[in-house]
Amino acid sequence: MKINWIHKQTEINISQFDKAMEDSSPESQMYIHNSKEYLARISEQCNYLDAVKLVDWKSCLKMGCSVLDLGCGGGWLTGYLSKFECVRTVYALDSSKYFLWEMMPEIIKLMEGRQEKIVPIEGLFTPLMFEDGALDVVVASSVLHHAESLETVLREIKRVLKRNGLLLVLNETPSSGIRHTLSLSKAFMKIFLNAALHNYRSISVSISSCGYLYDPKLGDRDYPLWYWREALARAGFSMVDTVDSGVPTLKDKKGRNLIHFLCRCT
Repeated sequence: MKINWIHKQTEINISQFDKAMEDSSPESQMYIHNSKEYLARISEQCNYLDAVKLVDWKSCLKMGCSVLDLGCGGGWLTGYLSKFECVRTVYALDSSKYFLWEMMPEIIKLMEGRQEKIVPIEGLFTPLMFEDGALDVVVASSVLHHAESLETVLREIKRVLKRNGLLLVLNETPSSGIRHTLSLSKAFMKIFLNAALHNYRSISVSISSCGYLYDPKLGDRDYPLWYWREALARAGFSMVDTVDSGVPTLKDKKGRNLIHFLCRCT
């Protein structure tokens, strides 16, 4: 008798982002399970949608193009892109069952998106189960900083893009080299003191020369600007443009500006 647990174990162990949000930020329950509140969070309390509108989409989206919204969450960007007449298909990929199958259909209706163009996919960053060169455009809004290995994910994205295809890394908040180094120094001191004083931590931040996992529950990593550029170049992308939105994540708080990287396969 042969027993194969791998598929089921993988399915169980996949971190559901919506559940992680509830655990780490209890206040998120106010909007995480309400499509109207969720969309209001994205468009009224945060600058995500406003910042995305600064992209010159007419030059990025060609007639009949196929687009992958990687880490689509509740599907607000999927809904936005589906309204462009030139877009044939939007593949909406996320690991959260709730976001994909319950919230996204409601978000698409609220945004007056084109549901018939949208293909929901329950999956992870890698591997992407597309043929080589299958896609015209990949978009990733405030999501790639969750990647454990940024270059690995970027290389997989390049594989599924057509020659001269576009990758739009949207709504990231990369720190400067100096600021990143200071953050690493502070994190190192906390880790050192906890170890020296035997302060038990079941989950702790981790640091390395290539990134800083500052929120282990949500998988948030701080990649500095220089690292983004180097990872993109090594993965086979050329930087077409960097768009500074001029606005932070939250409309009522100060913070680092939301940045977009427009990249083309080399």
